[in-house]
Amino acid sequence: MNTDGGGWTVFQKRGDYTPREDFYRTWLEYKRGFGDLQRQFWLGNDRLSIMTNQDSYRLRVDLEDFDAQKRFA
Repeated sequence: MNTDGGGWTVFQKRGDYTPREDFYRTWLEYKRGFGDLQRQFWLGNDRLSIMTNQDSYRLRVDLEDFDAQKRFA
């Protein structure tokens, strides 16, 4: 991700894709991760745990609505 200097890891992506990825999943599926990394996905709780236990990190949340209005926090 090349936002705000880069170096960001995207761990969830959702969008208006066909077919739609179903995010109504079991805990085990969220643990392992699912989806297509080029479209919609959840990276996986296990991977997030490994990554975030290595150092301190900042979280940036980028959102875009259906009218293409973008915000971040």
